Amino acid sequence: MSNYRAITISPVISKLFEIVILNVCQDYLTSEDLQFGFKPGIGYAEAIYTLRTAVDYFNAGGSTVFAASLDISKAYDKVNHFRLFSLLIKARFPKWLIDIYICWYEKLVVRVRWNGSYSYEFNVKSGVRQFCIRLNFIKY
Repeated sequence: MSNYRAITISPVISKLFEIVILNVCQDYLTSEDLQFGFKPGIGYAEAIYTLRTAVDYFNAGGSTVFAASLDISKAYDKVNHFRLFSLLIKARFPKWLIDIYICWYEKLVVRVRWNGSYSYEFNVKSGVRQFCIRLNFIKY
């Protein structure tokens, strides 16, 4: 139970719609240069290369390098919807787009399937959908 993680799978039509939104709003979707995830053509190999280059640089100068790793994979499950929409407003996203996401998320209703049985429906008040085009460009 301590390793349980809910998954909300988006329907295909939702994924297509998100791709359209992504293309329309490309100018608003920026991130830091050192963010390697969710970018076309960039991934773990570039992240490892950057880390290795930094470690080699400081070791060559006689410094000791300490590193910390943080797994934030479950953080997507805890994203506060109000905070998310507030950050979209702050990032000057088009109001129509924010309205779409607010409508989309406030109507999110789920059921839990466990051993072939289903729970009653309930509303989800936090988290972003799994397997969707993530709103990862927002700086929390």
